[in-house]
Amino acid sequence: MYIPKNRIKTNLYTRGNEYQKISNGEEYIGYYWSMYNGNLFSGKNPNDQPSEQIIKIVQTSNIEKKESENLDFQQYAANYDGEVIPGQYQNIKDVDDYNRIRGVDIASTQLNPQQYYPNPTEEDYINGFFIRYFACKRNETKYLELDKNTYEKMKKNDITYNYIPYVITEVQWTLVGEARDVSQANLNIIDSTERKINKLGLKEFIRNDFSKFYKPQSIQSNLITDGTVYKNSRTGLAYSGSYHIHPDKGPMVGAEHIKEYHDYLVPIS
Repeated sequence: MYIPKNRIKTNLYTRGNEYQKISNGEEYIGYYWSMYNGNLFSGKNPNDQPSEQIIKIVQTSNIEKKESENLDFQQYAANYDGEVIPGQYQNIKDVDDYNRIRGVDIASTQLNPQQYYPNPTEEDYINGFFIRYFACKRNETKYLELDKNTYEKMKKNDITYNYIPYVITEVQWTLVGEARDVSQANLNIIDSTERKINKLGLKEFIRNDFSKFYKPQSIQSNLITDGTVYKNSRTGLAYSGSYHIHPDKGPMVGAEHIKEYHDYLVPIS
């Protein structure tokens, strides 16, 4: 790639304790060059390969101190009060009190992204889709699902978040339509996302549940399952046979929906 000389500075040098590789966070020592927009790259110039992007070292002495002392602390987005686990919400005052008691200075603590469990809104179902956000460790196949606020901050390289070890991405997740079409559309987008970020494992992370959050517009009757997809929520046993999908109650035992009680089905994890 040709870059005009007046757009770059070459043959710069750092002795260390100044820059780190964006790919893995390792300290960088050696020659580097800079773009007109402030982006920095290893090597004497663009032709000095291999070259990778480097950034200023983020000082996170507080979080390193807490981890080295084997102390735990609570992390949160400043105005976030969403689900931490399904049905449970953070109380920001409680988090503040906890950190004060533990002696954690949030102002100098870098936040690790936390697992988020999305819940589509009625507006999302009207639109037919919603956006899911994911992060994966760069050096291992370890995924998290993020809330939008955390995703946006990490995307902007907000130094209050420990963004360097992660590659992040967003996915348009289909919610309504024919069941088979919805599942195929979501499978396709996950396949495409794995290729885009050059990381496998996202399908396994979502447990290959491409119908997650699916909401049929009417009862789907006379369906058949072979025992590898659903289990009985009451007994916990794999279920094979006839089932139907209720638009509000989800998959249920039996070919047709009836007024009498009949068991619910849940995906096999």
